Amino acid sequence: MSAQPYGPNTAGVRRFLVQLAGLGKEDRGLVVARYAQARTTVSWRAAEQHLATAIARSGREPQRDALTGPLLQLVRPVNAPAPATDDDALALLDPVAEPALAALLALLVEELLPPEAVETLSAPFAGVSARR
Repeated sequence: MSAQPYGPNTAGVRRFLVQLAGLGKEDRGLVVARYAQARTTVSWRAAEQHLATAIARSGREPQRDALTGPLLQLVRPVNAPAPATDDDALALLDPVAEPALAALLALLVEELLPPEAVETLSAPFAGVSARR
């Protein structure tokens, strides 16, 4: 794997993954609650559209796909039984997976997005950080 597996913002992606790994249960719950509200807004839908366009136009699909392994390691339950279906597998994931994916993808193409799209997609994580 190259020194920058997530493109030009590899360092930012890695910092986010470290922060995500250190989030406590309370902060994860806060992120999930914020995400539940944010994803229903017009600004969220617009940000997602900008995100999809930026990833496709930049050709960063391989970098997008490279994010899945590290993210899944952080959001899969430890010692869970093997799921019977893909739906079962998704149901087992920590609910923070979806907002984390949105924030990670925004970091992946941050320089190609309008600043308000980056802010919208990362807003559920505002003010939360790893507890050391």
